[in-house]
Amino acid sequence: MAGVDVARFLAVLGMFNIHFGVPFFGSPAAGYVAQFSSGRATALFTLLAGVSLAMLSGRTEPPRGTDLRRARVRIAVRAVLLIVLGLLLARATEATGFLITVIIPYYGVYFLLCVPFAGLRARGLAVAAGCGVLLSPQLSFVLRGLLADGGPLAGLQEAVESVDPAHLFADAGLLDLVLTGFYPAVAYVPLVLCGMAVGRLDLRSTRVRIRLGIAGLAAYAMARAGSATLLLLAGAEQPEPGWGGVDVDEPTALLGTTAHSGTTLELLSAAGTGLVILAACLELADRLGLLLRPVAAAGSMALTLYAAHALVLTWQVVSGGWPMKGVPRGAWEMAHMGPDLPDTPETPDFPVDPTEPDGIFGFVHTWMPEVFPIASLVLPVLWCLVFRRGPLEAALSEAVRVISARFEPLLRAPRTARSPVEVRQRS
Repeated sequence: MAGVDVARFLAVLGMFNIHFGVPFFGSPAAGYVAQFSSGRATALFTLLAGVSLAMLSGRTEPPRGTDLRRARVRIAVRAVLLIVLGLLLARATEATGFLITVIIPYYGVYFLLCVPFAGLRARGLAVAAGCGVLLSPQLSFVLRGLLADGGPLAGLQEAVESVDPAHLFADAGLLDLVLTGFYPAVAYVPLVLCGMAVGRLDLRSTRVRIRLGIAGLAAYAMARAGSATLLLLAGAEQPEPGWGGVDVDEPTALLGTTAHSGTTLELLSAAGTGLVILAACLELADRLGLLLRPVAAAGSMALTLYAAHALVLTWQVVSGGWPMKGVPRGAWEMAHMGPDLPDTPETPDFPVDPTEPDGIFGFVHTWMPEVFPIASLVLPVLWCLVFRRGPLEAALSEAVRVISARFEPLLRAPRTARSPVEVRQRS
């Protein structure tokens, strides 16, 4: 459905806002847009991943028997391929340092963990999502506390990472993807389950869309008001943004709604925002039709656009063209420190010579906040005139089809042997 693709493009556009800068806005409006995009873009992208999983597994009616086993194999194969693709992209973009954390390998883990839920209906998925939102942030907090310095399992993480090939290759190993990374599966899988529950509904129904919008607004309001009240009672303040979860030394941070914190209230707030955006996009796509077709075409190629923007950001960093405008002043100053740039882990590989590019490259770098979103709308429309899917989307789907076919003989239900009476009757 076009509305889902429109929402998917808005999610990747939010990531463009964070990494390239906000297009067509100056301060302070750009700051407000960037602040709104932070965290919510990722949450919307994750929620829509769940909607896609529901569409891959029967849409409104979950499959049964052989069809269910076939759907689970396809999801698992897609998950493994996403992990491999994500690790390759993370390695290719490691020069960006802390500026971007590639989410694709995390997506692969989300998909793998959601395979057992493929046979559930909307109600069962909603219950699983609700339990996850309530329990998983606290579980994450406890487990990360055990792994932290001074904890009883302090040496386990280092021991695992020392032999984990994914961590050694791209700094995105098992523990990173599941628990300690920027988008840990323990925190974000509930959003995927929520998206799967939404995908099981009849999203063509106006009544369903209205209910989703109302539920989203209620969830957002409850989370924000609840967080403010609980923090006030605890005598604490809203925590600062961190790295993949709240500080294990600050339990009151579990009451916050800070972007990327993975708390119960942050997940509830982000899910609410995502539901409102999805409901609005579904309705607008029906009403505006052709006017939103370029946006829908871009959204249908979200994986390709995400990978492209990560590679373009890497090029900007190593060529000295990031940032030339559109980002906070502190980030601009850091990118232009030259030899004074501190040599610490996760620092982007900015050039030692901080000379800004000029000519056509200088123009492209300067206007990248506008150039990339515009190209993301124009090029997919041209591509879709010839091809049905984006390049990465087509390659991934074809690989899933070919690999899944290898498992087909194992998926067929075994034929029961006929009794002697049945054989005589057939004779």
